[in-house]
Amino acid sequence: MYEEARDSIRRFILFTLPLISLVLIWQAVCSLDLIKMLPSPLEVAKTLLRLSFQTQGGWPVLALHLSRSLLRVGAGFALAMVAGIAVGLLMGTNRYADFLLRPIFSVLLPVPTLAWVPILLIWTGTGDDTIIIAIFLGGFFSIAYNTATGVRSIDRDLILAAKTMGATRWTLFTRVLLPGSMVPVLAGLRLAVGYSWRALVGAEMLAAAGWGLGYLVFAARAFMAVNVMFAGLITIMATGYIMENLLVGSLEKRTVKKWGMIRI
Repeated sequence: MYEEARDSIRRFILFTLPLISLVLIWQAVCSLDLIKMLPSPLEVAKTLLRLSFQTQGGWPVLALHLSRSLLRVGAGFALAMVAGIAVGLLMGTNRYADFLLRPIFSVLLPVPTLAWVPILLIWTGTGDDTIIIAIFLGGFFSIAYNTATGVRSIDRDLILAAKTMGATRWTLFTRVLLPGSMVPVLAGLRLAVGYSWRALVGAEMLAAAGWGLGYLVFAARAFMAVNVMFAGLITIMATGYIMENLLVGSLEKRTVKKWGMIRI
């Protein structure tokens, strides 16, 4: 217990030291006036507090932007995860499906998600539909590709042994395929969280109607409110980090770490 607490404190210190150094450098740059229109950390902190307490319709403005973004990314990422794992399992277990889908993935994977947004704006217009589809596209391919890679990496003797012992398809999936491919699947989910979050922010800058963190940052440019832009960026960074650790980090600890497959 003592060792775990000490390790946690040590990891926290090692994580925060570079961030504190970055803030100090930022403050020094502002004090020396090396970059024009760069708000100081204190100014950004004050802006964050103001947005947190300034209300509209009885709700804090920052909370309204954040909640709308979280709802969008939650819907898009959930769809990407379900579809990505399903398609990845199909590609990993069926060579004909892999033969048909792999060239399509190879062509579509390099396309940045934001490149789809102008097309989606024509098809679905501004609003949540366009943003959720963009988030889906941002996360789907990495989940599907990593799942397929994980399934193909499983020792075929394990699959044959399970079939020989009378394992049903459901048992084969839950006891062999999913656990055996979990490390690459989690790697795909970790990538997908980042890709989906970036897709959300970019799509909100172009397609959001009134609310969202991306909209907050983009709308502030009209008033040259750089402090609001930085406040939005910091909220985006912090939320993305928390999402990744809550969604993927907790799942890793309960699966692959518990099973002794990796160390976190």
